[in-house]
Amino acid sequence: MTTQERLLVDAHSTWKPYRVAYEVIKATREQDVGSIVEVIAKNDEGLLNDLRTWCNATGYELLDTKPSNGTVRLLIRKGEPKHSGKTMTVIMSTASLEDAVYPLDKASAGAVLGMNVNMVFEGAAVRLLKHGYRSRLSGLAGGLFTSMVERVMSNEIGWPLPEQSIRMLDDLGARFYICSPSMYGYGVKAEDLVVSEYTLGAVVTWADLLARSDIQVFSKARFDKP
Repeated sequence: MTTQERLLVDAHSTWKPYRVAYEVIKATREQDVGSIVEVIAKNDEGLLNDLRTWCNATGYELLDTKPSNGTVRLLIRKGEPKHSGKTMTVIMSTASLEDAVYPLDKASAGAVLGMNVNMVFEGAAVRLLKHGYRSRLSGLAGGLFTSMVERVMSNEIGWPLPEQSIRMLDDLGARFYICSPSMYGYGVKAEDLVVSEYTLGAVVTWADLLARSDIQVFSKARFDKP
């Protein structure tokens, strides 16, 4: 592939390294091993260290970095894919924005690293799977500050909101498990769901998943009134 034919990924709008990795994965899915992608990213040491970790873990190769005016141009070669063989199970038990985003962060990082990611939604968290559902901050702050926090997340950090994270995880092959009593309790129907493939279950299935997982991640467990 010549310089003119080189793939270009512009990911400088996000501070989240897994979003950069995801854009590279998408760009190179149909490309041959050895293909090179040029990536524009933020020139941040933490982000770059994460991308090095991702490359080393997944078979990509970071060939070069060229800083320029607050951004950095990375040359990344697609290598023979590596599979971690690790399983991460993430239990989502609330739909509040402040408690949902960090577990979704960890799940997204695991997915781009090639882990087998199980996403479990129970309680009010089943609402996160509903088309068009807007996750809000909890309490009195929810009505006052949710819009401001969403703007900061989306425009200043490049941090995906919950529905965006769920769609990304779905595209990366995460497996979804949904509590059927919670769907009934919170009025979520099958036709409402943003994911098409999922397994219905409840706490016995969750316990089995957790027992067979290398990594376990939990959101804040809470009971939200239907």
